Amino acid sequence: MLALNLEAPPTPLEEGVGRAPEVSPTRLLALLDKAKAFPLLRAQQPKSVADVGFTTYDGKPLISDFDDYEIQIEQAFRFNAEDTLVFRAAITNKADAPLIYQPDSFALRAGNRLYPQSLSDADGTVPPKGQSIVYFSVTGTPDGGRNELSLKNAFTVLVNRLSPPPPDTIVTNAPSVHPIRPPRGQP
Repeated sequence: MLALNLEAPPTPLEEGVGRAPEVSPTRLLALLDKAKAFPLLRAQQPKSVADVGFTTYDGKPLISDFDDYEIQIEQAFRFNAEDTLVFRAAITNKADAPLIYQPDSFALRAGNRLYPQSLSDADGTVPPKGQSIVYFSVTGTPDGGRNELSLKNAFTVLVNRLSPPPPDTIVTNAPSVHPIRPPRGQP
């Protein structure tokens, strides 16, 4: 006896299955505010943050180094119902000139996938030899699916730089070369 079973192919990202929830800008602002106030809320209103995943990278910092500046993720928060991650990051400028970047251009790399920001709280500048704290969020995937990103990932943060990088300086250990001159009286 032979049997043939036919099934309809699954439709990509059916409603409610694998699709990222619609998160309004107002809700994203509320999530950023909740992340900023997390220590206070955890101490005084623990029920309000009971479903928030949280990690700090004190022991093993996640640093994206770009020679003259670096971005270090200090804290990460996961709001599962909204499929949104919020990051607190420090941008350190190592140069003698201000670092100017596009504040709405943060992106998160996890493995070989790139996730653009959904919202950020950043002013776009870091003073010379200074540091700036920024918050940004990532919601879903670029194609509308859920990101389901774990806070245990080794993330890299990217941002579009607007100020020119400082000029390259060449440092050498070679001795300086002086022309050899013939002794006096010789051609």
